Amino acid sequence: MAAHKPVEWVQAVITRFDEQLPIKVGHQNTHTKVSTEHNKECLINISKYKFSLVISGLTTILKNVNNMRIFGEASEKNLYLSQLIILDTLEKCLAGQSKDSLRLDETMLVKQLLPEICHFIYTYRDGHQHAAELRASASAVLFSLSCNNFNAVFSRISTRLQELTVCSEDNVDVHDIELMQYINVDCSKLKRLLQETVLKFRALKKPAQLAVINSLEKAFWNWVENYPDEFTMLYQRPQADMAEAAEKLFDLVDSFAESAKRKAAVWPLQIILLILCPEITHTISKDTVEDSKANKKLFLDSLRKALAGQGGSKQLMESAAIACVKLCKASTYINWEDHSTIFLLVQSIVIDLKALLFNPAKPFWRGTGSQNADVELMMDCFVSCFRINPHNNQHFKVCLASSSPSIFHFVLVNSLHRIITNSHLDWWPKIDAVYCYSGELRFMFSDTLNRVIQGMGTHAPLRMTPSLTFKGKMTTSLKFKEKATDLDTRSYKCLLLALVKLIHADPKLMLHNPVRQAPEMQSSTAELITGLVQLVPLTNTTQLSQEAMEALLVLHQPETIELWNPDTPTETFWDISSQVLFLICRKLIGQQVNGTEVLKWLREILICRNKFLLKNKQECATMGSGIPICRQAQTKLEVTLYMFLWSQDTEAVLVAMSCFRHLCEEADIRSAADEVPVQNILPNYATFSELASVSNMMGTGRSTLQKRVMALLRRIEHPTPGNTEAWEDTYAKWDQATKQILNFPKNKGDDGQQEWINMTGFLCALGGVCLQQHSTPGPATYSPPMGPMSERKHSMISMGPCEVSNSMVSASSCSSSASSETPVSRFLDRLLALLVCGHDRVGLHVRNNVKDLLGLELSPALYPMLFNKLRNSIGKFFDTQGPVPINDTNTQFVEQTIAIMKNLLDNHTEGSSEHLGQASIETMMLNLVRYVRILGNMIHAIQIKTKLCQLVEVMMERRDDLSFCQEMKFRNKMVEYLTDWVMGTSNQATDDDIKCLTRCMSVSCA
Repeated sequence: MAAHKPVEWVQAVITRFDEQLPIKVGHQNTHTKVSTEHNKECLINISKYKFSLVISGLTTILKNVNNMRIFGEASEKNLYLSQLIILDTLEKCLAGQSKDSLRLDETMLVKQLLPEICHFIYTYRDGHQHAAELRASASAVLFSLSCNNFNAVFSRISTRLQELTVCSEDNVDVHDIELMQYINVDCSKLKRLLQETVLKFRALKKPAQLAVINSLEKAFWNWVENYPDEFTMLYQRPQADMAEAAEKLFDLVDSFAESAKRKAAVWPLQIILLILCPEITHTISKDTVEDSKANKKLFLDSLRKALAGQGGSKQLMESAAIACVKLCKASTYINWEDHSTIFLLVQSIVIDLKALLFNPAKPFWRGTGSQNADVELMMDCFVSCFRINPHNNQHFKVCLASSSPSIFHFVLVNSLHRIITNSHLDWWPKIDAVYCYSGELRFMFSDTLNRVIQGMGTHAPLRMTPSLTFKGKMTTSLKFKEKATDLDTRSYKCLLLALVKLIHADPKLMLHNPVRQAPEMQSSTAELITGLVQLVPLTNTTQLSQEAMEALLVLHQPETIELWNPDTPTETFWDISSQVLFLICRKLIGQQVNGTEVLKWLREILICRNKFLLKNKQECATMGSGIPICRQAQTKLEVTLYMFLWSQDTEAVLVAMSCFRHLCEEADIRSAADEVPVQNILPNYATFSELASVSNMMGTGRSTLQKRVMALLRRIEHPTPGNTEAWEDTYAKWDQATKQILNFPKNKGDDGQQEWINMTGFLCALGGVCLQQHSTPGPATYSPPMGPMSERKHSMISMGPCEVSNSMVSASSCSSSASSETPVSRFLDRLLALLVCGHDRVGLHVRNNVKDLLGLELSPALYPMLFNKLRNSIGKFFDTQGPVPINDTNTQFVEQTIAIMKNLLDNHTEGSSEHLGQASIETMMLNLVRYVRILGNMIHAIQIKTKLCQLVEVMMERRDDLSFCQEMKFRNKMVEYLTDWVMGTSNQATDDDIKCLTRCMSVSCA
């Protein structure tokens, strides 16, 4: 279709993309997220060949989504997610547009796409919950759009400027002018913007003039940050037309600034306009200047005075600080080898600038609502000062001091992050210049972590939204919805997130430890890493947890592990990494974290561990692995992976299975290093390998996958602390889940019930190997009820309160020696009780599942115990004097037993032959026949008799695997009962079955 009908094919992909947006499908699960991402990638690739078609389709989708009426918080969130997906796809398609594809009709872009993008930039202001993300995404689309279609956007800006020159209204719409700050601007485009502004600035009203001033400044930084080489070249080869436009606009703006308030508004742009005129900057540095340049020299003098507090106005001082920070920042994009006059200008103001911005006794603050901008200004200053002179660290020490305001710490950490992640130019110093402060940064992390964790116990959960409390250009912004009195706790949470991001960006900064002894280095590294582990279970702080996981993953890269303690890297690795595994697995077992996502991350940690071990296998990769925490970590890891095998989340099961592969790889590495069999390290290596190989069953249904898992669990041969603990922990959870289902039943398809079924199967399948850890159980204890409920006061069973109301049999205290029983024995007792669960809503569901799981998934090693329990339970029917108690519950138990036994004998599970003969079933089979023969000739009774006949037939087929204590006596009794049955009350259909089975018995006993 793609070859013969490309338009229809592309349209089909666009339609599929539209249909799978969150606003159309509702809540997204992992599958739909993967599908949406796949659709997006398809469209991005297709856009390289059918650009116009894809952009047109996406624009239509965006327009339709924007016009949708929504109700409720969930729908609003899905709308927001859909808009982000569409905008991100548009941005990627536009960014991939080739330069030679300009035959695209720009009218379509202007008339269709541009208004939709502007809708987000104009409409979503700070009051909207998702304003920041939508505006940022829309801005990215506009930026990409303007790369190849600048004329279309410029025309919109120019047209609006022209309209405003003849507008007499004071309150005017300046949105289109503000587009300047979002578009892609290179040197020639900036020049066009300046020239256009020069022509129309004087005729504009004040609001429009201020909008132009603000937008041009941002356009300048778009140019510098995206085309730094062009700006650098400007100081090597000044451009006369650029300088001419900048000077003219400077003079126009200078005339506009007739009051202190207006001066404060224009100074940041004026310093930029001077920066664009390198020769004028050099000229005004002299003592005397010509009249046309006097206003520039006067401007610089006024700037210096205001910065030093001599301007007579707080507003001017603040504006001077902003302008000087812009000057310092711009100077870092100029190569020092160019010996520009601008560096002298920077040196003349930098001392006063740092004194104003980094004064702990009087922090810089421009008033309510300005905190984000103040932080951004301080960060720009910090980074610029570092790039100008990384060894002049007075302001660094001020920000690092524990006595300084927390905002100083926040500025320091985010500035360091920006230095690490934004280092484009060759002459910018690297972060290693401040490695010497790693000890102080580690202390800041530990102190902040402790404060946050203490605060978590007394304050509302941490919630993050797009609004800003602290904001850095390189930092995701946060807002913590807490009481107004919690400002300190709130700021510590912001700082902690920034510190974790800093570790993620460059772990060496926190690991650097040049003068300490090896034990101290190992201790400090352990404190850092275990501190990050503490953040993983903070489920209410998703972003913080995610960043902590990313930081831990970076710390586990092989080359970084070497830095944990360079003197003894392998021993330190085993100690610290084992602590990480132990702590994370303990939290996973306790379900304190988002299981599937953390398990995926844990898989990556295991991969990194094995890479490190392989890298160091020549230096004995197992050195230091004999310490207790290593064994404890392996046990906890096994427990975690085992317990995720019964999750109702198919993805979680598959991830857990794939993790077994990495356990096997580690065992291979260790066995090769120590020259011992791999089974000495991982006793169940073979089965773990099979579990790992099955993890590729992505298209497998949940039921099929669970059957495969249970089949492999039955093949586990060796009891270990891991599988024993996993079984016991699962049993405890199963016990609670059973009570929950019986006391608070929900729908049959409820995830809780599905998980209960999975747990039951897990316990059945793994119970055999766990039985080897315990002594042989005592006699069976379960006895089904005899007679109606009102007559059960003296029954051998006990009934719990909830179970009485549900007509549910309990085996919890039916044995005088229950305390001495093994957990596996107690589990089977509970299952036998559930075989006759009489709950109105879930009884049938529970009974059927327990019957099927006992018959199909039980470990063969548990067959003897089950046979004994069934034999003793049914034998209780015949212990009383008088007639056998026939009632619905006993009949139900007999029917369930027949079904279980038939499934067990039919099921040729590996190892079943070995265990079938370990307990005799003669007495149970005879008692089954004795009970069934007196049921009468009702339809149900005949059905049970038929099933029993089928069971006897299967039993005779497996006679070689079974053991008979008194074979002749058993044969004679069975013949007697069956003959009596045939001659008495059985119908003809059953007669044929009985005669056939009798012949089979005669042949086998001959």
